[in-house]
Amino acid sequence: MKKITIRMKIDNTKLWMIALPLLFMTSSCEKFLAEEPETQYTADNFFVDKVTLDAGLVGMYSSAKDLFGVYTNTPLFMTELGTDEAMFKGSTGVRFNFDRYTFSINEGAVGEYWFRHYEIAARANVLIDAAQKVEAITEAQRNEVLGEARFIRAFVYFRLVQAFGELPIVAEPITGEFDYGLPRRPISEVYDFILEDLRFATGEGILTTAKTNNGHANHWAAKTLLGKVYLTMASAKEAAKVPGYAGIPQPSDELYTLAWETLKDVKDNSGAELLPVYGDVFKIENKNVNKESIFELQFSAVVPYGTQWTKEYGMIASGTINGNPAYHTNAMIGQCNLVYVPKFYTYYKPSLDAPDYDVRRLWNLTDSMVNVINNVPDSLTYIWGTAYSPDNYNQVVMGRCGVTKYRWGDSWRETSDYLYSNAPNNVIVLRFADVLLMFAEADYKKNGVISDEGLEAINQVRQRARGLGANGLPIPESETPGFLNYTASDIDMEEIMMERARELCFEFQRWFDLARTGMFEYFLEKTRSASFTTIVNTSTNFDPAKHYLFPIPQSQIDLSTNPEGFQQNPNY
Repeated sequence: MKKITIRMKIDNTKLWMIALPLLFMTSSCEKFLAEEPETQYTADNFFVDKVTLDAGLVGMYSSAKDLFGVYTNTPLFMTELGTDEAMFKGSTGVRFNFDRYTFSINEGAVGEYWFRHYEIAARANVLIDAAQKVEAITEAQRNEVLGEARFIRAFVYFRLVQAFGELPIVAEPITGEFDYGLPRRPISEVYDFILEDLRFATGEGILTTAKTNNGHANHWAAKTLLGKVYLTMASAKEAAKVPGYAGIPQPSDELYTLAWETLKDVKDNSGAELLPVYGDVFKIENKNVNKESIFELQFSAVVPYGTQWTKEYGMIASGTINGNPAYHTNAMIGQCNLVYVPKFYTYYKPSLDAPDYDVRRLWNLTDSMVNVINNVPDSLTYIWGTAYSPDNYNQVVMGRCGVTKYRWGDSWRETSDYLYSNAPNNVIVLRFADVLLMFAEADYKKNGVISDEGLEAINQVRQRARGLGANGLPIPESETPGFLNYTASDIDMEEIMMERARELCFEFQRWFDLARTGMFEYFLEKTRSASFTTIVNTSTNFDPAKHYLFPIPQSQIDLSTNPEGFQQNPNY
């Protein structure tokens, strides 16, 4: 198969919504098409049939995974650090800047976040335009291409509007002189644009309702994203931390109802379900095919189509293996650059002496360091003990708070089958546990008290967290005193947010959750307060008058010819 490069007539030395040459490959997502380019076409003459449109879809999806690569000025850390669950253990660099909110309007990673999302949207625009013109396809095929492209366009604009607020909207391919006078549009208009795409994508007969195991979005992925958008609009308008959300015309209770109805459809009719074992969701061998997964961005063990993002986490090791860092070859050791906030440990168990009833703690958060002796992972050292705890620790102990959600084998004793810089762990964008938790939240907010149906949804997640007994059956709550199913009186927004953190930690959700609910200050004070005296300082410079949005990259402000319509976010 050929690897095709589509050339577009643009000035890509200046354009801030850059549509760089589109890389379209006529093969499967799994192979990631490693062949060298042989032919160049223009966007006007390349798309002639379903095969070439499918090649465009592969290129669009492939570009989306760049959001999670590890490279200079990577935007990977923007919405993962600086929360109550994940932090950077060092004291300088881009990771530190996002963790402690010391970034500036010239931060390179902020510019990369902006650029790469708009680049993906530009690819989607090309496909949307082309699919409407190609004659040699059926209407069903046309709708499938349009539905997938509009799903991805909605996905990236949704991530953009949450990060930056008001945005320029570029809905057509850029083929000539770019209009640098485009204004930032109100938040309500951006959401209208997102909703229009998702309502199309969720229309009857547009996308398949069957599960896709190849990285393509289906009907239920679009419906899940639509429910998440409604929930975000409702909670962000209610929280009122970002003034622009007040311009959304629908009242919050109406938006919560729309979220509830949309997510109920996914809950009841998608065929998705929780896997019996929590950790199985994240095993490499289960990616795409497991029933809990709804949409994933694809990475491959084929070089260079993997990534190093999961190796930012992992257990820490005390030695090297054959002269190299242990994370190069070990199945659970990582660079441990990103660690869990020590007090996040207490979300699962209130004290070190408390039983580990929640299997998610055991899977997600290690409490041990691997000792490598004579090039072999030999033993574990407990990181807490009598001197240290999540409420009393120093810099060294904090740096050992490894995240083990993503693994490259079954044991810390094993050698990984994968190149450390090219790991094939997918990014799970949407999964059924999130659907259940979002539904429960919408149910609670819609009614003012959670219903039996909402309780049943959140308790599915809770029950799975107890794990399986020796008989292979779910452990009953009678065997986990203090870790019981929820009752209606247990449910408030703090507990919903705590349960979301326990379940969805390190899945690129937490920053967005804290932002939309307006609960940054509460949870940062709970886990990273400057007033804590028995721990190393992990407090941030989070300013609620400023940091509920990121700054517009200064380079884009400078390029605009419409200074009144393209202003910087408040207090930057």
